[in-house]
Amino acid sequence: MYKWQRIKALYAQGVSIRKIAKTVGVSRNTVRKYLRDVNPPEFKARKYEKQLDQYREEIQTMLHKGYIGTRIHKELVQKGYNGSLSSVHRFLRAFKEDDKADKLATTRVETDPGRQMQYDWKEWMLPVAGKPVKIYIHEVVLSCSRMKYYAFSLSITTADVIRALTESFDFFGGYALELVMDNAQQMVITHQGDGIFRYN
Repeated sequence: MYKWQRIKALYAQGVSIRKIAKTVGVSRNTVRKYLRDVNPPEFKARKYEKQLDQYREEIQTMLHKGYIGTRIHKELVQKGYNGSLSSVHRFLRAFKEDDKADKLATTRVETDPGRQMQYDWKEWMLPVAGKPVKIYIHEVVLSCSRMKYYAFSLSITTADVIRALTESFDFFGGYALELVMDNAQQMVITHQGDGIFRYN
């Protein structure tokens, strides 16, 4: 991306292709290619297929049966697998980590348009005149479209939260039926165990 931008900028200044190639550290053909491209280059990760990928379902079935690595390797060899036992052990480790990550991942809940919006804030330290200053970033998100609105403040009072919310209503051109937010003291004074709430 940086090289693409640099090549475009140098060419716009009238620098020759030869000099651009030398300055940026690429071939002249690359310079010509980037000058032809209207859009910046996209990074594409290589996809590596493992020999064991074709046996994924069988491995999953064997794991459910309680088979260990050596038994799985033996069964796979009978099915035509010619890799090593250590490869099977590595594959099983990665397989179990993926499975664990899937179980921990949150599920996105779909809502109808206009049904729900979410509010939260984050703290951020920024240097102002050489001194760290705490900034509060207010985020309001429409649950259906994921459209976002951001506001900023130097404090996190109830008034700051209400200001951020009312500004978001102006930005969105309305508000949703439900507003989902944390149980913070700016909004909730008490939340008793018997189900009684006192809102701020």
